[in-house]
Amino acid sequence: MEIAARVPKPPPPTPKFFNSRASVFVSNFVPVNKVSILKLQIQGLKTRPRQCKNLGVVCSNSESQTPSTVVADRWLLQPVGDGDSRHIGFKVELPNAFEIASDEVTVGRLPDKADLVIPVATVSARHARIQKKEGNLLVTDLDSTNGTFIDDKRLSPGVVASVSPGSCITFGDTHLAIFRVSKLERVESASTVEGTEAETDSPAEST
Repeated sequence: MEIAARVPKPPPPTPKFFNSRASVFVSNFVPVNKVSILKLQIQGLKTRPRQCKNLGVVCSNSESQTPSTVVADRWLLQPVGDGDSRHIGFKVELPNAFEIASDEVTVGRLPDKADLVIPVATVSARHARIQKKEGNLLVTDLDSTNGTFIDDKRLSPGVVASVSPGSCITFGDTHLAIFRVSKLERVESASTVEGTEAETDSPAEST
């Protein structure tokens, strides 16, 4: 007995326009690694603190300031360590002075995790948080390895502490990461300063 095999008919030729639509359809659904997208987004948000020649002006990565921005309170962190790096095992330069220009900045060792970067091995990647509120400077230790100190007092992790002008903050290293705190004078907007200078420079009219 013979068995007749049913051979399926070949599909009709695909119109030329179908391939173009299929290619568009596929391109819209190319699988993408979600982790890579997240990294790109984070990299896009993260920027290194803007630095002046003699003074590092530290701004939060989430803020963008223009020359006309009015900042009521500015605080200066000036390094006062002795520069001894024998406990680390190699030469380490003292960090520069930092001016806190934003309402909140993160202090740490790694540029991708901190706004105020202190490249010293004894400083944690995310060491502490500095905030400005109602004319006060506040510091919070972020569970750092070697601790955050105001003068000789070690801060409890997660507990906000106020810092007075003239006090010293230590970020884990009394030789390389200790800073004296100073409060700067009120800063006016650039437009106000320019207007004042213009009035001062204009000659007086003779009568």
